[in-house]
Amino acid sequence: SEGAALFARADVSDENDVKAMVTAASNCFGRIDILFNNAAILLHGRDTRAHELSTEVWDRTMAVNLGGYWLCSKYVIPHMLRQRQGSIIHVASPTGMLGFASLTAYSTSKGGVFALTRAMAADYAPEHIRVNAIVPGTIDTPMNAAELANEESRQRFIAMAPAGRLGIPEDICGLAVFLASDESQYCVGGFYAVDGGQTAV
Repeated sequence: SEGAALFARADVSDENDVKAMVTAASNCFGRIDILFNNAAILLHGRDTRAHELSTEVWDRTMAVNLGGYWLCSKYVIPHMLRQRQGSIIHVASPTGMLGFASLTAYSTSKGGVFALTRAMAADYAPEHIRVNAIVPGTIDTPMNAAELANEESRQRFIAMAPAGRLGIPEDICGLAVFLASDESQYCVGGFYAVDGGQTAV
């Protein structure tokens, strides 16, 4: 299939960067129908237990993982309101539901994504803007490379999923396309696990 793409480099925790990115996308394509909030950081070795956690790590994690979702939504939603339609997809994490030892900032930021999804879904569903969240399990990506480099650690994560393997990015694609499409018009405020059964047990 044919299509066009625009590359816009931005720090999602920087409001001016986000404004410029959204403006560039709108100017290039004339409208914005879908927002996929996926940017996140996990500061391995620095995110730790609450009493050992630095303010710097806490603030940076919140600014990107939760603040970035809010800022991108803040500047995309006016376009969707004018169009009277749109789909916003947040990428959450099982850590936001279950917590994860020594990942206080990351777990808390992802818990906030669940609350943000529900609040936005309630606010904007009457305006025909759907807000949902995908909840991936442990996906074999560069972000998780440090945790998965050790074979013992890798096997521990595999054992957490009844499916018996790590996820791959392609496992997410079909659900993301569905939630972005008109086929999911009655899906509002939902959390959709793609975790090999991790949150089922």
